Amino acid sequence: MAHAQPPGYLDDLREVTGDREGGTLAAGASFRGVVVEGDTVGGGGQMSPVRTTWEPPACYFAPKWTAPEFKQWWTGHVLPMAGNMESPEFTSELTREHKKLYGPDGRHEDHNIARADDGTWWGVHINPNARGTQEAMACYLDESYVWVEHSDPPPPGPGVPDAAMLAELAYEHVDIPELSFEVSPADAQKVNLATWVWLPASELDPVSVTARLDGYANLSSTVTARPVSVSLDAGTADATVHAGPDGCAVSPAGVIGAEWTSARKGETPPCGVTYHRATHGGGGYELSATVTWEVSWEGSDGSGGDLPSGEFGSSQTVQVQEVQTIVR
Repeated sequence: MAHAQPPGYLDDLREVTGDREGGTLAAGASFRGVVVEGDTVGGGGQMSPVRTTWEPPACYFAPKWTAPEFKQWWTGHVLPMAGNMESPEFTSELTREHKKLYGPDGRHEDHNIARADDGTWWGVHINPNARGTQEAMACYLDESYVWVEHSDPPPPGPGVPDAAMLAELAYEHVDIPELSFEVSPADAQKVNLATWVWLPASELDPVSVTARLDGYANLSSTVTARPVSVSLDAGTADATVHAGPDGCAVSPAGVIGAEWTSARKGETPPCGVTYHRATHGGGGYELSATVTWEVSWEGSDGSGGDLPSGEFGSSQTVQVQEVQTIVR
């Protein structure tokens, strides 16, 4: 372990190059900590955990610098900043510690420049979505740096990702595609006439992402989200929602609800809404469909399990008309 840094300097100086780029959780010039690849840009958005206070880790310990970058960070930022501090004792102590660790006779001579191709320096990464939280700030209370050879397994210790943590970090980067649910009638709805709602199988494919340590590909986890049901909100209290006790479930055929056909005339839809009051004045009701996704993960080491189910929804405005009848 190589200790000693003014609190907060690591994150401020090293990660200002970008909090997130695509599926990358912590940006950097060469080594980016945990990298997430797969369905990370679905065009819709990220899931919200269902009925849980669970949150992904605020930080983790992972690859941070190449040897030249680590040397530049010390000599270009830490030591000059220490020299500008009001405590000569701290400056002297930090300088002695640096020489002891990275000097000609140090344990990591010249910051391991001669071994630059063999490994990387590891440090704390802050999960971008946790920046500014107390949990994130606490990650720097006992900051340290470790040199890890590429051929070695990740060192055990607090915050070092295992397969389960990689899965948790990947969870919030599963991007759900923008879902397009179908309704019938396709145009304006009618008062007291059931509106059928369905999502075809093509809209309900599972989505997956894989998280791995950058430069240490022997450990990874794949998170997969599968749609299981949809809940409807008619957008008004003057309506009846047609669904099961847990919403509209995915059928064995892989669809939610059913498409209306003339053969179904008079039936109650397995998934739908009946509006009891018309819309007026150019406004409409916001009919929303929120899909629940079950989430599981599988690690490269054979481990696996479940993560909290997630929700993601979309909505569309519907007009509801009164049915006009003629009495003779």
